[in-house]
Amino acid sequence: MTGIHQEISLSLDQHSWLEKLHLHFNLPEPAIICTLCGYALAADDDRVGRHLGEKHQISKAARQKLNTLVNSLKLPSPDKLPRRQDGSVPHPHLRIQDGKACRYCGLRSINSEVLSKHIRALHKPELAATRSGGKHWLRDHIHNNLSLQSWTFNDVKRAWIVTEPPAPDSIQHLANQLLDEERKHLGLHSSAIEVPAGGVNASSQAMLTNWMRRTGWERIFERADCPILISLSALPKTIPLETVNYLGMHKRQRLSISATDESRISSIVAALDRLLDQCGETVRFTDLSVRRWLRGRLPDRPYKAPFELVSQAKSERVYRNEFKRCISFWLRVWRLPPTVSRSILGRSLSKPQQMMLKELWLDSCWDEPNDEVDDIYNIAADVVEEDIDSELEDDVMSEFSEYASTSEASEIESSSDEESDLESQRGRASSPQVFGEDRNCTAAHISSSRETYDSYDRSVDAVFAIRGLSSEEGNGYLRPARYTPILSRLIYCTRLIFLEAILPRRAHPHAGFAARPRYGQLAALNAIRIDHMCDGTLSPLGEFFSLLAYGMSLQQSEGPAYHFDWSEDGQTISWDGNIQLSMGQFRSLAHEAFRQVTIQCQRLMYGFEPEDPDIGGLRDRLSKTSPGYSFLTDPQNRLEELYLTVFMRACTAPVDGLLKTEQRGSGSDWDVDAAQAYLYGHDACLKTMMVLSQLDSGQGARVSELLTLEQANTRSRLRGIGIFGGKIFSITRHHKARLTTNREFQVARFFSPEVATLLYRYLVYIRPTAYAILRRCFGHESQGTLIFAPISKNTTWTTWVFTEELKRLSRGVLGTDVEIGVQLYRQLSIAITERHVHGALPTFDHFDDMTAAADPDVAFAWQSGHRPKQRYTSYGLDGAYPDKLQPSLLRIHASCSERWQTFLLFYS
Repeated sequence: MTGIHQEISLSLDQHSWLEKLHLHFNLPEPAIICTLCGYALAADDDRVGRHLGEKHQISKAARQKLNTLVNSLKLPSPDKLPRRQDGSVPHPHLRIQDGKACRYCGLRSINSEVLSKHIRALHKPELAATRSGGKHWLRDHIHNNLSLQSWTFNDVKRAWIVTEPPAPDSIQHLANQLLDEERKHLGLHSSAIEVPAGGVNASSQAMLTNWMRRTGWERIFERADCPILISLSALPKTIPLETVNYLGMHKRQRLSISATDESRISSIVAALDRLLDQCGETVRFTDLSVRRWLRGRLPDRPYKAPFELVSQAKSERVYRNEFKRCISFWLRVWRLPPTVSRSILGRSLSKPQQMMLKELWLDSCWDEPNDEVDDIYNIAADVVEEDIDSELEDDVMSEFSEYASTSEASEIESSSDEESDLESQRGRASSPQVFGEDRNCTAAHISSSRETYDSYDRSVDAVFAIRGLSSEEGNGYLRPARYTPILSRLIYCTRLIFLEAILPRRAHPHAGFAARPRYGQLAALNAIRIDHMCDGTLSPLGEFFSLLAYGMSLQQSEGPAYHFDWSEDGQTISWDGNIQLSMGQFRSLAHEAFRQVTIQCQRLMYGFEPEDPDIGGLRDRLSKTSPGYSFLTDPQNRLEELYLTVFMRACTAPVDGLLKTEQRGSGSDWDVDAAQAYLYGHDACLKTMMVLSQLDSGQGARVSELLTLEQANTRSRLRGIGIFGGKIFSITRHHKARLTTNREFQVARFFSPEVATLLYRYLVYIRPTAYAILRRCFGHESQGTLIFAPISKNTTWTTWVFTEELKRLSRGVLGTDVEIGVQLYRQLSIAITERHVHGALPTFDHFDDMTAAADPDVAFAWQSGHRPKQRYTSYGLDGAYPDKLQPSLLRIHASCSERWQTFLLFYS
């Protein structure tokens, strides 16, 4: 061979001598490599010998005649050796360097700063393209963690990338087998946490948290089989008659409930549903004063607001399911053999409990066929998929911030018809289903009012403790933030049962409860309430109140759901350790929503481009409360007929027009498919606009309140959109604060000019056109005033719809790695506001007219004969608290929204 790859051979003795000197003769690339330094040596003259002597202090005698041997090989310079291919197996005697490389041209270096300068200088187009997609880190343009080798010392330019060869198949097979065994070990270890037996010693007492010390769950479940307890508390489910409901293994014994027993439990739970329906009717026809005392937790005073029913059907199901779990649990426990139930619970059922369950189970009313039992199966199925969003749970908790009993206010329409009531009572006398309701009412009332004589007895009666187990295996406990909503639901249902047992609207003859008297209702309620329904009593409800108060107090010390961290420049926020979001990406979320709504509006308006509206020239009398009034219907604005231009374009458009020529004859008719597609397009546009309004106007409103915005006044409610100071704004009225404080809490959010123009075009042009299509094509006259509600379906939207639309936008803008939902966006917007938008207005005191810091303009108030506070209140100037929608309050909110839009780069 010629050139570099010439044939050179050494004897075994020569190889052995070189190894002793820490040298390696390399082939096929001929070179002498110092194994201690990890690179090839220059072989001319005496350089190899000098290197060993100067670098490694090898004696001259040991390296005698070394240079003669090396020179006889006529080796080329290491700089001229060919570079090996990328991906080669590592050379055993060459040094491995940690390197990096440019993603675009492959330039290699061990210094990040060198590559950063290289990318900025030579790859500006690539940087600009990635910045538009949200990437701005230079590290994203560099390949990191590369293993490099080269013939000479630190010769990165001529280095090649090396990769470790895969292990042999036999080794890989054995390693996979060991990995599987270790995973099985970890799985068994995590699912089989052993609880130490015996009493609690002093050291473990010191390790108890305040929450566990208060609940006593460690002691309650000390000898209990937690996985079986969770199975026992599940809602009834439908199973074939020839099968059983398998509960699990307990002490190597399979536990199950027969299909017949499970069917009877389902009948009892279905009757509980009907009983709670009857309780709801009783609440609706109960005087407000009585309901105030029912809601009060103190024995000597009522609550400032009355007890009210949950308004959403979804919330009602979740509330009822908590009570159904209690009934299902005790019935299943009672049906087990006494020794087994004692082993599972760690204690026996008390005599009163056994008698109550026996009477409930053996009642003949359950022997009658009941067609409504199938409904409970659907309810149980719903529970499996039940996913209450954080906003709904937050509403639930707000109702109990002062030991309230409801989660949402409801509008109650009542009517009275004594004759029909009497007929209903007569009809109830012989119905087996009514007997079941009565029997359930008796059992629930007894269990809710039974007094406890010590903490041990209280824990036996408190089946709600099982709901504190955090997993199916029962190896953890819920923290206060997750457990207090469960207590709230139990309090709500317990109050319903108490009211039905004390003051039922209709009689329960099978239970021995007569219909409530016409007079003396409050005295009858308080006779029972003081001993069983107040904080500090020995009943389960008293324990619910106490534990709820303690849990809410501890909940405040647990910190937020997300812990955010900021980069040094404040332009990147991170959470959960490795999830990052730049401010540019956050802004792009609102910009993308704006872009999509703009395109959708153009399509729905069939290319019609009206002049930008003069918002400041429109009249809106915010104080006018007449039903149907808004700036959209004010006759001076003349907006009601503007949509007809878009309506005609939609009807006559040659492409996607809503009218078509009939095949027979010369007439025309509606293209139903095209009309339906327009309504679907309207709903899609409205979804995105709903999210855009949340992103644009400042701190996000609660979605449940955003969905209640109305475009015009109704008979009982004021509109949720208006004009002030030449800007369009929305008004949300926080029902959470309203129910807690019994005062209004109004928040105005002003839209940026760009978003206000889109909203104006929707309300003036698109929305009336869609309703005209609905009216003319489908013959449906809609009376809805909600702004964010679908037209294509006769339903309303929920928080889930908003969440899915927000997630869709975030996936499109940020990629699949970051998916922003309602709760996360709310937390992000608050964190960003505190960092970038905080300090919208300086503090001030409108009413100061006595101190040195007082505004000299208070003299104007004196001239009118008023002190400042009286003047501000009497003449609509007081903006100190958001229970009054005053001009000064609107100006404060306008400034906050403007600063937020400036941050989003929306405000011009």
